[in-house]
Amino acid sequence: MDLHKVRNIGIAAHIDAGKTTVTERILYYTGRVHRMGNVDEGTAAMDWKPQEQERGITIVSAATTCFWKTGQGGNASPRKDPHQINIIDTPGHVDFTMEVERCLRVLDGVVVVFCGVGGVQAQSETVWHQAQRYGVPRICFVNKMDRLGSDFLRVVSDIGQRLAANPVPLQLPLGKESDFRGVIDLIHGEAVVFKDETLGAEYEVQDIPPQYQDQAQHWRAHLVEALAEQVEWMADKFLAEQPVGPADIEAATREACIAGTIQPVLCGAALRNRGVQQLLDAICRYLPSPADVPAVVGTDPKSGQKVERTAGEAEPLSAIAFKIQDEKHGDLYFIRLYSGVLRQRSRVFNSNQGKMEHVTRLYRMHANAREQIEEAGPGSIVAATGPKFTVTGDTLCDRKKPVIYERMHIPETVISMAIEPRTQADKRKLDDALARLAREDPTFRQALDRQTGQLLISGMGELHLDIIRDRLLREFNVDARVGQPRVSYRESLGSPVTIEETFQRESEGRGQFARVVISFARAQTASGLEFENRAPKDVISRHFVRAVQRALTQSASGVLFGFPLINVKATLLDASTHPTDSTELAFEAAASGAQRRALEEGGCKLYEPYMRLEIVTPEDNFGDVISYINSCRGAIQEVIPRHSLRVLRAVGPLAELFGFATTLRSLTQGRGTYTIEPLEYRAAPPNALDFA
Repeated sequence: MDLHKVRNIGIAAHIDAGKTTVTERILYYTGRVHRMGNVDEGTAAMDWKPQEQERGITIVSAATTCFWKTGQGGNASPRKDPHQINIIDTPGHVDFTMEVERCLRVLDGVVVVFCGVGGVQAQSETVWHQAQRYGVPRICFVNKMDRLGSDFLRVVSDIGQRLAANPVPLQLPLGKESDFRGVIDLIHGEAVVFKDETLGAEYEVQDIPPQYQDQAQHWRAHLVEALAEQVEWMADKFLAEQPVGPADIEAATREACIAGTIQPVLCGAALRNRGVQQLLDAICRYLPSPADVPAVVGTDPKSGQKVERTAGEAEPLSAIAFKIQDEKHGDLYFIRLYSGVLRQRSRVFNSNQGKMEHVTRLYRMHANAREQIEEAGPGSIVAATGPKFTVTGDTLCDRKKPVIYERMHIPETVISMAIEPRTQADKRKLDDALARLAREDPTFRQALDRQTGQLLISGMGELHLDIIRDRLLREFNVDARVGQPRVSYRESLGSPVTIEETFQRESEGRGQFARVVISFARAQTASGLEFENRAPKDVISRHFVRAVQRALTQSASGVLFGFPLINVKATLLDASTHPTDSTELAFEAAASGAQRRALEEGGCKLYEPYMRLEIVTPEDNFGDVISYINSCRGAIQEVIPRHSLRVLRAVGPLAELFGFATTLRSLTQGRGTYTIEPLEYRAAPPNALDFA
């Protein structure tokens, strides 16, 4: 494939916005599948896991490849060369946000799907900011335009206000709610009407109806002005009052979209097969190819210098393993290639682990189906078998020209539950299953509770742990007892303190000596303990510094109840060594002792996870819902009227929100809905734990 004809895109959205349905229609119109799947019936091609089919939600991201000629469908003549579109369909539920995170890390563009009724919802904001963090260009697709209460322009306004974005409509809906029958193309000044008898595969291009002419002219002028503000050559044309044709608008839209200064907005109704072909055309026309993306910047592990890799076959091999899928006959590694060529039956260097890996097979994926390929070039998203040491986020590269790419952000877990096997045989199976699940899912953790000796498994929410429990029983055949979910608390330092700690003793006839001076202070990050070395190079060698860092970060737990530490920064200021008695073990012991003393002298405080809530409730039950949130130590932040409903945005502690779904159903007679996602850790009240 010509690299300029490749698109690596993701489909992301809030839960139930219709992204899997959009993906299914894309696969149908591109000829990848010959029957449209249905999420509610459990027949969607991309939702292949039993848990996904039963629950009607996406749990794991799924990759596929299809081909599209712009203009295909309807009566238009398609261009000769098709585009190759590598698609990753991502989950919408917040418990599986890591699936979205690791996919956006390696994609060149993303289609963010919004509900025409719900507009910008809680998880819409999360995926938007994830894409923004990685600088991924976005196209917006307002789905469900056929539903009662849908409002395209209100959703566009929401995107601009709530996401601090610059949404620019390329289309307007033709018809409203149940009368929605097509779209108005503002670029070409025409109406596109879809034919129900061909499942939307064919459409007619007509003149814009008279009642829509004024609105279409207004929004086309808005489109041209928005592009003139962002694209210099378009501004010159606009100011010179030169005619602006469809080709000019398309070229300027592509330039501004790739630069991230605008986000094109389209509309449709995927379930009724309307608007998807135009979305495919927009993906090919406006989102970048791997050749359009700036050179990827990494670090040379030998020198520590910044190095760049461009998308070329002649470049040294570099790739990221962004996902691991547990399989019966060996793990499947999903890889995004940035430069060079990867061939099956070849050896690659894992620069994060410092080890060589063997790639035995390469596959192009379609959900859980595989198509074996001989090699993959830059810009490809493929799956491989063979590696043994690689974990999520590792860089694979040429050993002679190594590079390490930035790792992806892994959110902290907020909920835990105890688990224990029923028999000794089940214990071995459980240990193996938990290790495989942790390798596949970076947000799944396991640890022993120091107070009770219980094995705890931790995740991103109740649904996440429920899926884990279901997989243990069904996939791994582990018979285990599980406890009730409970909150994952954290501990932190009360006030800054500097500790001088000396470790000196004799062990088996040999002396052990280490002295460290470490300052401990509050940090801004909530992702564990930060470490910085400021000790003079002539007083402590590098391997002893690594021993200090290892001790501080690996045993980063508080002294109150042993919960992990957050918001703490440890800085090594000084050290002393002995010519013969200093060892890494001695420095680890000194660092651990300094950390324990710092938490005792500086004070240790308990922190609990706070959640962000978005609740949609009928107006009649509005007061009851507010009273309940206040009783949960929650705080209302915003109330938005929406037809006969009210949308509440609030924050509250997770400890008070267990069983919230049942209570909300009771308060609203089953008509209320909500989403919940982690926000931050805040200081917990003194009685937060029964044993506090």
